[in-house]
Amino acid sequence: MTIICSGSVAFDRLMTYPGAFAESLIAEKISQVSLSFLVDRVSRAYGGTAGNIAYNLGLLGEKPLVVASLGDDPDGADYFQRFQSWGFPQEGLKIHPGQMTASCTVATDRDNNQFTFFHPGAMLAPTGFDPASLSQPLEKHLAIISAGGPAEMLSLAEAYRSLGLPFIFDVGQQIHAFGREDLMALAEGAAVFIVNAYEFELFKKITGLDLESLFRSVQTVIITQGAEGSELLVPGRGSQHISPVPVSRAVNPTGAGDAYRAGLMTALARGEALVSACRLGSTVASFCVEVEGTQDQTFTFREVLARHQAFFRETFPWA
Repeated sequence: MTIICSGSVAFDRLMTYPGAFAESLIAEKISQVSLSFLVDRVSRAYGGTAGNIAYNLGLLGEKPLVVASLGDDPDGADYFQRFQSWGFPQEGLKIHPGQMTASCTVATDRDNNQFTFFHPGAMLAPTGFDPASLSQPLEKHLAIISAGGPAEMLSLAEAYRSLGLPFIFDVGQQIHAFGREDLMALAEGAAVFIVNAYEFELFKKITGLDLESLFRSVQTVIITQGAEGSELLVPGRGSQHISPVPVSRAVNPTGAGDAYRAGLMTALARGEALVSACRLGSTVASFCVEVEGTQDQTFTFREVLARHQAFFRETFPWA
């Protein structure tokens, strides 16, 4: 099965703040906030939703088709060569002359609260990727639409629906870029709708949909909750809690959600049930939390399976 990852490809500048952002925020003055936080660590790392998911998929033995736009700057050349070195297909990547590759600045405080600033650059330009060009049968593919250029997110969702290609809708931090009708169009027909707890509440606020109404558009909802694990919601089956996998040392949660998605997709692509797929997502995410950058983890599939079996007491017939 071919896994298709669309979304952003970016470089992250990760900062850690030793205090708590909340200690400097005054609720009644929030509309006039002007603050500077003195961070104690800064690092530059490969990032972006599609880049992070693809990286973890590569460690799990997959060769995903990445659909993303890059600039013709040194960052773009760096990332393109990175994908080439992994043996990933190249037909979904587009380099745009005169554009900068997307970049993201993330500041994390001691309570793991985050502020994120994102410059989209080339990400807003379409890749021109046509899902109809994929090999048949299309229902044997699995795609994820993660946060990227809004126009391309909408066009890919429409294309996947019309072709009958199963896809995961992962709006992420782009949720505020869409109005009600666009968010409903993105979700329509998704095999899985995955969001974190805050994004889910914001999605409901913008669309006016409750969970029951959402299930008329999507087959499954997964709500990630950081260190609290995740919730798998399926119509008629209620909610099932997926426990977080313990880590040796929590360093930085940035990118753990993307790692979760890679584990989820790997298991689904290999025919596993949703609950097992979510558990594998939780296991893969635990490796990301233990390192600073979103692509600093260097686990092997054998190490993932060993940790997964030790915690969940679960094995996979294909492993």
